[in-house]
Amino acid sequence: MRKKIDRMEAKGAWTVNQLIEDYKEKRLTPDSLAPGTIHCRILDLDRVFRPKLGSLRVDQVSSAHIVFSIEDAKRSWTNSKRILTSCKQLFSHACGKKLIHSNPAIGIELKALMGPRPPIRKRVMLTRRELEILLRDIEEIGTENALALRILLATCVRSIELAKARWEHVDLASGTWWVPDEIVKTRNGFLVPLTPTVIGWFRKLKLLAGTSPWVLPCRTSRRRDRLGDTHVGNTTLWAAIDRAFNRGDLEIRRFTPHDTRSTAKGHMRNLGVSREISELALNHVLKGMEAIYDVRDEIPERREALEKWAHFIAECEAVGRRAAAPDSVA
Repeated sequence: MRKKIDRMEAKGAWTVNQLIEDYKEKRLTPDSLAPGTIHCRILDLDRVFRPKLGSLRVDQVSSAHIVFSIEDAKRSWTNSKRILTSCKQLFSHACGKKLIHSNPAIGIELKALMGPRPPIRKRVMLTRRELEILLRDIEEIGTENALALRILLATCVRSIELAKARWEHVDLASGTWWVPDEIVKTRNGFLVPLTPTVIGWFRKLKLLAGTSPWVLPCRTSRRRDRLGDTHVGNTTLWAAIDRAFNRGDLEIRRFTPHDTRSTAKGHMRNLGVSREISELALNHVLKGMEAIYDVRDEIPERREALEKWAHFIAECEAVGRRAAAPDSVA
């Protein structure tokens, strides 16, 4: 009997390396987490915890070990918060397998390790005048990038959702674009209504894409050699915008990918779009009973809001170009 108990205990005496591999296999799955989340979890475990704790038995890991690992990594406050979350989930998995009785990461507070969280950067809402200047000069970042930025603004999607868009999901005849589950942050696919203005921009991208299945095909031979016929990099558009700012081509406040969404929401509210519909336009989840009973894919109110917004964008571009014309009147 003692030998059986010893064998069971030996079988359960996993190292952290073994735990990480089991966690990756069973918990970091594409059907439950977004690819970006999986990528970050793996980086946290492989680069922060495996080198320092990998050879330890799971039941020997203490809270002090975890604190040391996080502090020694010397990451930013935000990244450290994510690393601590990855660690908590890893040892929660160990608790679920009954390798340990309690999670050593529970109770660790990032404020105690690094002080209070730095102030969160306030979102930028580009003004009408800034949009006029931006869209007037937008071709400076290249034709494909300029079309992508217009579409990003007008559809309110996240930049990664546009970067990974495929033509098979875009129906220009019916004016719809399906964003599939696997590239959505919330893991729930959604339908984007395409207004006539936006359809025109998609048609121009279609001509530029040729036979590629991607709305924004890869443009560099180095990336194609490595990955084959794939989409542009997730940061391609923003690298182009950064370069334009650094050259002094864009005389407005710097903005980030997420600021296109705050800009869209702010202007839609100014155009008379309700808070609920503006939230839907950004694919934010409704709360309460509304979320339970309103299960429409095609929401007419959302299409109407995006039509107003796309018209506003086109108008800003037209005004900006007229103001910059040599014979324009001051």
